[in-house]
Amino acid sequence: MILRTITLENFGLYAGRQTLDLIPGRNADRDLPVVLIGGKNGAGKTTLLEAVRLALYGKRALGARVGAAEYERYLSSRVHIDVDDAIPEITSVGLEFDYAEAGIIQRFRVERSWSGRTSKATETLALYNDGALVTSVPPEEWHQFLQDLVPPGVSQFFFFDGEKIADIAHDGSHEGLAEAVRGLLGIELVGRLRIDLALYLARHSKGTDAAGAATLEAAKFDHEALKRDVGIMRDELAELEEAAARAATFASETKRRYFAEGGDAASRREQLDAAREEAQAQLTRRTAELRELAGGLLPLAVAPKLVHRIGRALGASTDAAATREAEALRERLLAWRATGDPERRAPWKESHWRDIELFLASEATRTTSAGSVLKSVPIADRHALLEALGQVRDSVGPLATFLAAELEVQTERLVEIDADLLRARSHGASMLAQELALAERKTEEAEATLRTRNEEFKQLDFKRLTAERTLDKLTRAQNEAKASDGRASLAQRVGLALEAYEERLLAQKLTQLQQSFVSRFNHLSRKDDFIADARIDPQTFETTLIDHGGREIPKSSLSAGEKQVYAIAMLWALARTSGRPLPMIIDTPLARLDLDHRTALVERYFPEASHQVIVLSTDTEIDDALLRKLGNSVSHAYRLDYDAERRATSVVPGYFDDKRGGTVRALHKT
Repeated sequence: MILRTITLENFGLYAGRQTLDLIPGRNADRDLPVVLIGGKNGAGKTTLLEAVRLALYGKRALGARVGAAEYERYLSSRVHIDVDDAIPEITSVGLEFDYAEAGIIQRFRVERSWSGRTSKATETLALYNDGALVTSVPPEEWHQFLQDLVPPGVSQFFFFDGEKIADIAHDGSHEGLAEAVRGLLGIELVGRLRIDLALYLARHSKGTDAAGAATLEAAKFDHEALKRDVGIMRDELAELEEAAARAATFASETKRRYFAEGGDAASRREQLDAAREEAQAQLTRRTAELRELAGGLLPLAVAPKLVHRIGRALGASTDAAATREAEALRERLLAWRATGDPERRAPWKESHWRDIELFLASEATRTTSAGSVLKSVPIADRHALLEALGQVRDSVGPLATFLAAELEVQTERLVEIDADLLRARSHGASMLAQELALAERKTEEAEATLRTRNEEFKQLDFKRLTAERTLDKLTRAQNEAKASDGRASLAQRVGLALEAYEERLLAQKLTQLQQSFVSRFNHLSRKDDFIADARIDPQTFETTLIDHGGREIPKSSLSAGEKQVYAIAMLWALARTSGRPLPMIIDTPLARLDLDHRTALVERYFPEASHQVIVLSTDTEIDDALLRKLGNSVSHAYRLDYDAERRATSVVPGYFDDKRGGTVRALHKT
């Protein structure tokens, strides 16, 4: 891929229509890959990188969770306004590039335009191929077509600025990085091919195995549907976040105006607000305590009869003294019968003795039968249960009553405070009070809706992940199943081979990435052979540096400059390992580096990073001395001149003035 031109029309600081030729040149004996664009801070360097991303990706250039309303506001904010506050009729960005596929080079031009004069900045997209409007792809699919040419997750490793370098240099994991790296290295394509082969196998299976086709088809359909739903909900969340932020901003501004208008009521309002926060905190605390109690012994406190019966059963099953007393009484009765001492006054028949003996025997064994249900419970646990039941009776019930009373008290207190707040609002600011109440209610509603949808999004994304794992499991199973004919058998073998290939490809790519990273890090570092090896986690792609003694080097131990070199070396290694011939756009990469590291990047990185390297630099990053070192690799240069009176930037050929020599470093394209 070669970026040919970038055109900005009334975009940001750029007034009128300005075009930069980005095609790298060549002299008699070598390629000149670097196009150098100089500009002081605030002149519009980052705007150029922004324009390239915007042309390729539209709304997606701002991030995955950007809503339509936010994008429209962004487009409106990028319309150039001149010193007379005149608004141009058209604002646009255009990018022309060559893209090679299957050995055929095609020339594309993409242009996005919108008007700043309308209340709603609606974008118009035009896509041309070799000078003609693209018709092979429907216009509604042009956005996706451009993203498929250069996926946003891939381009972040080729079009980057100091912020991206700092992000990679920072310690810790980075959300979405692993997925982007897998896409960059081409591993995702193998996974998709495995799924397609598994579907082929399932569709051509016979007999009982044919049922797997429907299952696999359904799994793939569910996974794709969930991916679409996740994307839709992500956009919806972006809209909701934006709405909640607008509501909060409006409520904050309304509150400020209300306090400004309220006079003495403002100080009263602050006191009431503090009292309300305290009451609300107390209410929240008591509610949490009651919930915790409800999750423990509280349910038993509402069934005292049941607790009493359980207690009796536990008591009976553990009362050994009562058992011994009943047995002793029976033995004394038998002895009394045998001796007759003391003397019996009434005549006792044999049946009387048997009845009494049976009763006492029953009493002696009653505890065993009563506790039969609990006989498997250890004695220690029975005592613990008895103690818990005692807590239910003695403390849980009274505590629950106290907490319920406290909840009622705090609720009544909140009602009273809210009434006082309403009276305070009516002091000289009744209209603003109503507006503030409405704004706060809308803010609460927006935030509540956002929280609910966030939870729903988490659940939906978990379903998507589960569906993805299910699909992978079914794919593996189908590829391992026995095939019934020649074509299916061949597809099965290919599927199994792809599965093994995917694992080996990942291992090979990681090895290449590790070697490339180590080589490039040492190539750019001022400490020769600073690291001996690197380990890259195959799941998260987190990198661990290894020294020559086999010890890990914590990233936190690197200096700020070494962390910058680490990030640039990783970006360079990723680009090379991917094998994708994409241009590099590098925005202000030298700001945090010392002279040695700057020199290393200028001499060793920019000339070798890619076949086309567009460097956006300030005059202090690439000064005259570094420009002389880079000059043999520079095709041509532009300078961005900002005119404060016109509030506009102009693009002129050449680089910055050489103040010391009085000459102009005009690197014009030949």
